[in-house]
Amino acid sequence: MHTLVIPTPFPVGPVNCYLAEGDELTLIDTGPKDAAALAALREELRARGFALSDVRRVIVSHAHVDHMGLAAQIVAESGARVLAHARNRWWLTDFHNEWGRRYDFYRTVARQSGAPPEYADRVVQGMQIFSRYADPIPAENFVALEDDAAVTLGDAAWRVVFAPGHAGGLICLHDPSSRTLMASDHLLRDITSNPVLEPPARDEAARPRALVDYIASMEKTLQLAPQVVLPGHGEPIYDVRALIAARLAFHRARLDHIEAQLRCCASTAYELCNVLFPKLKSFDVFLGLSEVIGHLDLLERAGRIRCEMRDEVIRYVPV
Repeated sequence: MHTLVIPTPFPVGPVNCYLAEGDELTLIDTGPKDAAALAALREELRARGFALSDVRRVIVSHAHVDHMGLAAQIVAESGARVLAHARNRWWLTDFHNEWGRRYDFYRTVARQSGAPPEYADRVVQGMQIFSRYADPIPAENFVALEDDAAVTLGDAAWRVVFAPGHAGGLICLHDPSSRTLMASDHLLRDITSNPVLEPPARDEAARPRALVDYIASMEKTLQLAPQVVLPGHGEPIYDVRALIAARLAFHRARLDHIEAQLRCCASTAYELCNVLFPKLKSFDVFLGLSEVIGHLDLLERAGRIRCEMRDEVIRYVPV
């Protein structure tokens, strides 16, 4: 198993991709559709005696462009199969239409959050920029992976761990024998994974409750008791239990803080975003809003707040 560090044009920095030798040369995640990323991927493969055309399988951890953007290029050169959770099917095979579905959804979210109209326009403009960094793969190359499916990498039998939260279709890969978890962006050592707000899947009516799912996924990870986590960005994680405990404590504290703000100073998600993240600009405000709405979902689920629609704006009221 090799770690390939691929540059991205995004603030998060390089993405970690993983290459597994064996009967089927397998690449886990790809980097974005970007000239520098593609050149780096070719060089990383060449240094290990391979070319892009040698890749037989691509496993996509989740459908964010820094993790799947080069999948179409790899398929074009190698004919590789692309394995991912079923929730990623349309992101991978119908990328531009699926991405376009987000525009109306985020406009609605912005309006119902109490944001000014120009904010929604900035969010959509940011989304349109991200759409440049991936292309769809042929539908016949897609293979769905479900939770607990077996995947052989090299001479080890890994298991798929469905871990939604940061993304609705995110999977990790777990090797029980070495107690290694390939976690993608589910767990990162130096930054907290953002629970990204997503529209409902094509066959669903309700949007995913990203932070609700993320908390459940972290608790699921604890049950695996991994000794080492290989993340999608940054350095490996060795004290996994302590990291998860810190993440859970962070979210509990933020829940209390948001509830306190609702009692004194704010009633909408946009107002809360400005209180918690006053220095965010442009598209980053969307990430702040995703985080706020995630915590509001948790508070509502716990019965600590209720939401009311007034003049097409959702307002949150402590119970």
